[in-house]
Amino acid sequence: MRERNWAGNVVYGARRLHNPASIEALQELVAAAPRIRALGSRHSFNTIADSSELVSLRSSRASWLSIARRHGVLRRRADLRGARAATPRRGLALANLGSLPHISVGGSVATATHGSGDRNGNLATAVAGLELVTSSGELIARRRGDRDFNGLVVGLGALGVLTRITLDVEPAYEVSQSVYEGLSWQSLDTHFDEITAAGYSVSCSPAGAIRPGSSGSSGAWTTSP
Repeated sequence: MRERNWAGNVVYGARRLHNPASIEALQELVAAAPRIRALGSRHSFNTIADSSELVSLRSSRASWLSIARRHGVLRRRADLRGARAATPRRGLALANLGSLPHISVGGSVATATHGSGDRNGNLATAVAGLELVTSSGELIARRRGDRDFNGLVVGLGALGVLTRITLDVEPAYEVSQSVYEGLSWQSLDTHFDEITAAGYSVSCSPAGAIRPGSSGSSGAWTTSP
């Protein structure tokens, strides 16, 4: 196989990409492989997701797509993309919405990435439970409060292959976005804490190819429910 990451700057060295059709097949595969990692949406910019063998859950059977609403949580397949996980269902939504809709939920959680807003946790903080296939092929389930739960959530793919994730949700809400242009790098540096606290979720992006220390401007935008 010859797979690249999302940016195209990393070529994976894995000899084979597996596509198990069931959890049982995944368990057998993981138990037999000397070294294997799950392949998500390939949004990593380094080789942390690479291994001698890779496994994708995209071909898994339809029953893995089950969604259960119990006590304010949604149960999702671990390789589900962010946009589908964030879509309000039955009046429910995630508390923090990621800016990249195409990345996998499992990869985002395992690397503790993608969160904005001074008072918002990233997606990993919303994990209430998970199911994981360990290196021995055992399927384990853990909930928030269990011993070593946090380490299992942000495991960087080193502890096994995530199959399901249970996420905290809240009542669905409307989101508006305000864009502020012409913000200088000096002002951003001087008032950084004030700017990031100005909205429910705040993000800053450069205008064009502007570098810190240049005389150009950056763009700061805020979103709020």
